[in-house]
Amino acid sequence: MSKSTNSNKAANTPQKKKKKSPKRNYRQIAISVLVVLALIAFILPDMLPLFTGGSVRGIPTPVTAPNSGDNPSSTMPEPTFTKEGTLSIISSETGTTIKQIDIEKAENDQERAIGMMFRKTMPDSQGMLFLFDESKPQSFWMKNTFIPLDIIFIDENKKITTIHPNASPQSETSLPSNGNAQYVLEVRGGFCQDYGVKVGDFLNWE
Repeated sequence: MSKSTNSNKAANTPQKKKKKSPKRNYRQIAISVLVVLALIAFILPDMLPLFTGGSVRGIPTPVTAPNSGDNPSSTMPEPTFTKEGTLSIISSETGTTIKQIDIEKAENDQERAIGMMFRKTMPDSQGMLFLFDESKPQSFWMKNTFIPLDIIFIDENKKITTIHPNASPQSETSLPSNGNAQYVLEVRGGFCQDYGVKVGDFLNWE
């Protein structure tokens, strides 16, 4: 048997490949830089008000109660009205609709506790309806409420039993219902007088 020649050994011996020096992917770096710049441009407008004293986008400017002093509960973002239904006030004498308004509903303990607090306006076309689980004597006050309100107590048959007109802002005086009430409607002060709403009229809502 013949021996392998040196040339054959050289041909059969695997040659080591030279390592290529790594090259930076400049395109990826450029894209990363652009993404970072885009994030900075998006976040910066929201961060600047924190240093300049303005309001951050999407967060309402806090409303401070008049003569609030150092009471921390007197400063709170002003809530916005949320339409959750419509309500009609019906004359007990003629059976016709006196006024129809949009309503926001306070249906749980937290919503009823806050109510109309910290709101600065209430147009004639809007009101807040408080709904309770049972008919019983109710009592409201005006603490942390900035505008005068007409407070209307309604029994389980949706009949108006009590009206407290032009309840004073910031007052902690108790304003009770005359007998049992299962619902309470709050509208801007003077509403009942302006539209002729009175005890005995009925409400209907959906």
